[in-house]
Amino acid sequence: MKKQSMFTALCAIVFASNALAQPQCTAVSGPQTNALVELYTSEGCSSCPPADQWLSRLKNQSKPIGNIVPIALHVDYWDYIGWKDNFANPEFAKRQRDMATLGRARGVYTPQLAINGQDTRSWLNDARFKSEVATINHMPAKAEIRLTVNAQTAKSVQVSTNIKTVEAGPLVYYLALQENNLQSTVNAGENRGELLRHDYVVRQWLGPFKLGTDGKTSASHEIQLQPAWKQRDLSVVAFVQNSTTGEILQGLALGLCE
Repeated sequence: MKKQSMFTALCAIVFASNALAQPQCTAVSGPQTNALVELYTSEGCSSCPPADQWLSRLKNQSKPIGNIVPIALHVDYWDYIGWKDNFANPEFAKRQRDMATLGRARGVYTPQLAINGQDTRSWLNDARFKSEVATINHMPAKAEIRLTVNAQTAKSVQVSTNIKTVEAGPLVYYLALQENNLQSTVNAGENRGELLRHDYVVRQWLGPFKLGTDGKTSASHEIQLQPAWKQRDLSVVAFVQNSTTGEILQGLALGLCE
C-alpha cells in the first residue's frame, strides 16, 4: 500500500462501532440507532466530578458498552458561586431547560444525564445504563447521517453533512465540536483546590438547522478552532432531533484527521 493511501485509510475515526469508514475522513451511521448521551455538568458543582469521571471511563472501556455518542455540556448557572467554568456556555443551559420541558423531566440540575433526550440517573448504575443503551441500539434508525471532513487548517475545519430520514416532520440537526483530555485546576468555589479532568467537552455548538420537507439535507459548515484546542483530541458530532418531541433520531461522531 502506498504511504498516501495508507494515511487516508487510517484517517477515518468513528465512535459508533457500526459506522462505516470511507476513503476520506468520513463516517456514516448504521442501520441501528446510536445513543446520544448528554451530560450537563459544571466545574462549579461539587457533585459533578464523579459524573465527569464516569463519562471519561466510557472512552476507556475495554469492552464497548454499545453504540454511544457522548457529549459533555458545561452550564454556566453555577458560575456565581465563585468559580467561572471556562467550558460553560449559556446556550447549553438553555438546551438543558428546553430538553427537560420536552422530556417532561422534573427540572434541571447538575450533574444531569439524558439519553436520547430522556432524563436518567443511570450513570449511577452501570447495569441500568447498559440496558438503556441496548434498548436504543436495538431500534432501527430513523435517520442516516454522513459526516465528512473536507478541509482542515489550524484555524478551522470544514464539515459536510448529508442526512436523510424515514419520516417527515419538524426535524432539525445539530453539529458540535468536542474535545477530550482536558483538565482544570479550580481555585475557588465548591471544587476549590481540585484538579478536574474532562472528556467529550463541547467546544462549539451549531444549530438547529432545519431539514427539508422531504426529511433530507446536504450542507457544508465551517467550524472555527482556537489555538489552544488540540486537534488530535477533537471530534465532530452530529445528531438529528424532532424539535417538537425532543426525540433523537440518530447521532454520529467523527474524529478529525491528523
